[in-house]
Amino acid sequence: MNRITITFISALVLSSACLFAFAGGVNVPPEAHGRDGGKLHEQHCFKCHTDSVYTRENRFVKSLDALSKQVKRCKNNVGVPWFDEDTNAVVHFLNEKYYKF
Repeated sequence: MNRITITFISALVLSSACLFAFAGGVNVPPEAHGRDGGKLHEQHCFKCHTDSVYTRENRFVKSLDALSKQVKRCKNNVGVPWFDEDTNAVVHFLNEKYYKF
């Protein structure tokens, strides 16, 4: 292979990796996309929830998938105008702070 072919293949691999990461194929922290799940949670979720809802013994969220569904359900019920990235940032925040899935 010549140098141009190698450069082209390298650029193609790098571009594919970037697209894969931004499409959700890699667990990229929401902060990397400028989303602050803690701040979004403070602005919207504390209106109905205190920390105790996340730390009680009989909590019904038992997986990351269930946590994601519950955050989406709350967001939709209250009408919070979040993009998917915002919702994911809140899920990430709650998981890091309370759930540890």
